[in-house]
Amino acid sequence: MRTRTTTTATLAAALLVTALTACTQSEEEVRATCERALDNQSTLLNRPKACEDVPDESYRTLLLVYDLKAEGLD
Repeated sequence: MRTRTTTTATLAAALLVTALTACTQSEEEVRATCERALDNQSTLLNRPKACEDVPDESYRTLLLVYDLKAEGLD
């Protein structure tokens, strides 16, 4: 009985870790999602929801690149 409980607990913990890691995105994926979400309404203070997890410096860079592309200077 004790072995069965330990095995069940170990399996439950492994499933939880697997589920949590499957739901998280890598930093690169978060940045790519943010880049796709940028539009003409995006500013330093008006971030799209997809950009909330992007660090400030990275967001400023993405916003600058977006603005340069919008001006045809990419």
